[in-house]
Amino acid sequence: MKNFIFIIVVFFSLSTTSQVQELGFFTGTGYYLGDLNRSHFSQQDLCVGAVYKSDFRNERMSLRFHLMYNKVRASDDVSGINNQIYRNLSFKSEIIEFGPVLEIDFFPFHPGQNHTDEPDFGSPYFLIGLNYMRMNPKTKIGDSTYQLQPLMTEGQEKPYSLNQIVIPLGIGIKMNITHHLSLSFEYGIRKTFTDFLDDVSGLYADPVMVQSPSGSEINISDRSPDTYDVRYGSQRGNSSDKDWYAVSGIILTYEFFKDVVCPKW
Repeated sequence: MKNFIFIIVVFFSLSTTSQVQELGFFTGTGYYLGDLNRSHFSQQDLCVGAVYKSDFRNERMSLRFHLMYNKVRASDDVSGINNQIYRNLSFKSEIIEFGPVLEIDFFPFHPGQNHTDEPDFGSPYFLIGLNYMRMNPKTKIGDSTYQLQPLMTEGQEKPYSLNQIVIPLGIGIKMNITHHLSLSFEYGIRKTFTDFLDDVSGLYADPVMVQSPSGSEINISDRSPDTYDVRYGSQRGNSSDKDWYAVSGIILTYEFFKDVVCPKW
């Protein structure tokens, strides 16, 4: 976490030398890829966020900080794969994501440029960043919703961390729509370093090692319909394949400072 804070400070100090600052918002949808879902753009849910952006003087790079609220979910019974349907696992998670993202434009781009003597419609761009992410996988059984991490459903010695680092990677296209407003269409996928975004990773645990929800005897770890089949030690997920999630949508930003150099920190 100390390294992450240091990187944030470096990125922020770079943004103070920029020429244009913008504020905006993001809205779109997101989905997850992992043990419960293998298909892109499947089982999507809501994503929204706030954006602060600094455009560098070379007009080819922008640095933005975003605060995102993403929702992801997946269920074996939607997968259409027989062994997954039999496994009968499901999860949903709210994800808070924060951090810097570098946008690198294919062509020179400047907010409001299409209203100057040198019109420019827009530019494709690609993005890369380093963000903090907090997840909280849950599942719903009947009318009740349970937090999965405290239950240690795979017999872990201690709960996995809900705080993670993610690397956003993606592409987009940006354009000016007025002298101060810019619009972007973006798709970005997040590489995570955890296999527990969905609370599914390795093998079925010994039932005596799995905690039941308070006041319930439900076996959260093994929800397959055949309760007489002993699955202890058999495959529950793929621990070598880390989870991913993706976000796509639009970003609308408003230019509120121009040709101003902020004092260096």
